[in-house]
Amino acid sequence: MSAVATPPRGFAIRSGDSHSAKRLFEPSEVTLEDSILGAWEALEARGRAECPVCRSTIERGGCAGCGSVLS
Repeated sequence: MSAVATPPRGFAIRSGDSHSAKRLFEPSEVTLEDSILGAWEALEARGRAECPVCRSTIERGGCAGCGSVLS
């Protein structure tokens, strides 16, 4: 008999899952610091910016898409 590997606690394996993992950021010349500072400056100037995490709209209260907050 062969043993079946059990996923670590908190993880699940779904068969037939056709979705693949996506990158959070594509490689570029822009650093994470540049991204955060740009969003911070846009928030200060306009009250909203593109979320550096999910690219939805982030406002002073947080991101409408992912809930991230710049503080």
